[in-house]
This record gives sequence, structure tokens and C-alpha cells, in this order.
Amino acid sequence: MKKILKIFVIILVLGAVGFGVYYFLQKRSERIVVQEPGEQEVVEEPYVDPFPNDQDRDGLTDEQEAELGTSDYEYDTDGDGLSDVDEINYWKTDPLNPDTDGDGFADAWEIIGGYNPNGAGTL
Repeated sequence: MKKILKIFVIILVLGAVGFGVYYFLQKRSERIVVQEPGEQEVVEEPYVDPFPNDQDRDGLTDEQEAELGTSDYEYDTDGDGLSDVDEINYWKTDPLNPDTDGDGFADAWEIIGGYNPNGAGTL
């Protein structure tokens, strides 16, 4: 019976020590987090959508997409690997045709390989 009582007392003491250490560390961390004098409070600005009127965020507004016949919910209407806005403004390829020059290779694959997606030759 004395052995059981000794084990119980040891467990109780270890638990009390553990709780004391935990409590001390919690209180210490609360004391460390203090705003420095002169520090300004951080105020978050309201979110402003960088792509207004552009559901698919490809760089073309929904109105432009309607005029061109491209998708306003897919950034790459023809699925060739180039965004609609890049096809129109940079590569001058057809955003509705995955193989603008009809040679059997998708426009993006031709560009990756160094070939012209608009016809014969290299970039």
C-alpha cells in the first residue's frame, strides 16, 4: 500500500510541476507581446478586384470576350495552352483554334519548340 501511495504522490508532484511550467510559459509569452511606443496600428485596405469585368481573369474583359466569341469563364478558350489575351495581343494566333496554322501541332507546343504558330518557320 505504501508503494502505491508513493507512486501517486510522485505523479501528483510531476503533474503540478508540469502545470506550473506551462502556466509560467503562457504568462511569459503574454508579457513579451507588447506594442512598442510610436508603433502604428495596421489597417487593412478593402479588397479591390484587379480584373473587374473579367470572370476568367485572362486579361480580356467579358465584353471583349463576347465580341470575340471566346469564353468568359475559361482563360484559354481553345485549350491550346496559351491564354486568350496572349493569343490576341502577343502571338497573333486564333483564340478559337488550338492549331492556328493547321499543321497538326497546338500553338503552345509550336512556341515551346521554337516554331511559328502562324505558319512555316521558326520564331
